Amino acid sequence: MRTVINKGMNGWIIVDKQIGITSRQVVTRISKTLNIKKVGHGGTLDPLATGVLPIAIGEATKVISFIQDTKKKYSFIIKWGETTDTDDSEGKVLEKSESRPTQEEITNILKSFIGNIFQKPPIYSAIKINGQRSYKLARKNVEIEHIYRKVQIDTLILKKIINIDSAEFEVKCGKGTYVRSLARDVAEKLNTKGHIISLRRLSVGPFDEKDTIFIDFSREIIHSPSILNKILPIKIVLDDIPALVLNETEARRVQQGQKINLNSLEFIKQFEVKYPNHNEFEKICATKDEKLVALIKIDNGIIRPTRIINF
Repeated sequence: MRTVINKGMNGWIIVDKQIGITSRQVVTRISKTLNIKKVGHGGTLDPLATGVLPIAIGEATKVISFIQDTKKKYSFIIKWGETTDTDDSEGKVLEKSESRPTQEEITNILKSFIGNIFQKPPIYSAIKINGQRSYKLARKNVEIEHIYRKVQIDTLILKKIINIDSAEFEVKCGKGTYVRSLARDVAEKLNTKGHIISLRRLSVGPFDEKDTIFIDFSREIIHSPSILNKILPIKIVLDDIPALVLNETEARRVQQGQKINLNSLEFIKQFEVKYPNHNEFEKICATKDEKLVALIKIDNGIIRPTRIINF
C-alpha cells in the first residue's frame, strides 16, 4: 500500500525540546508522525539544551531563514572551576582552577560582554570545515582551530548565585552566538575556568515558552492531533516585514511567478501611505485575506516574486 504524503499542513510547531535529543531527531520524528516530508527547524539546540525549538512544517520551511536571523534568549548555569572540551558537562575536563568568583566580581565584568563582541566557537559545533562538521572532526581527534566571530549580545544578567561553584545567567543575543563559548569566556574573564551544566532557550524571535508544546519523544508512537492543534501560521515570523495586500487576481498572478506593475494594484494607495519608503525594503510580504502568498521585491516599480508560498 502506497503511503500518502500529507501536503496540506503549513505553519510552525513550537516544541519544548527535552534534554538528550538532537534538533534533527525532533524534525525526523515530527516528519514521520505527520507523514510530511517538508520539515525543518529554526535554529539548532544542543542535545544538553532544552526549550524553544521552532519547527517549520510544509511551506513554512521557505521562511526558516527569517526565524534563524532573529534574537534569542537563554538561561544557563555555569559551573566554576573546570573547562571541558565541549564547553558543557558532556565533555572531558581539560583544565581546573580553585578560584571562585564573588557576586560583585561577576556583575562587574558582565557589561564587557554587551554589544558586538568576538567569540571563538566550540570545537564541538556544527560549523563546517572543508565540508565536514566540526564536531565530527573533533570526535576523530582532528586538531581544530576556529577563528573568532563577531556576535551581538543585547543583555547579559546574573540571575542568581546557586552556590559557591555555580551561578545562573540570562542572555539575549543575535544570530550565531554560542552560549557555551560565552560561558567559557565569562569564566576566563573572572580568572577561573567554567563550563555550562544547564542551558534552556526561552525564546526565538516571536516565539517563547508559552507557545511550546511538549512531545514525549521517548514514546514509540506520537499522536498527531495533539501536534496539529498547535500549528501556528507561517506569517507570524514575518510580522516585522511590510505587507502588500493583493486581490484574488493579483495573488494568482504572483503565485504563477509573474511580474506585476506596482501602480496597477487595487490596494496600492494604502500600501504607499503605510510604507512610503517601500523601495528601501529588501523583502516584502504579498498577502491575500491576511494569508501569505509570496515574498517579493519591488524593483523600479515592478513586483518580482522571490519565494512563492503554495497552499
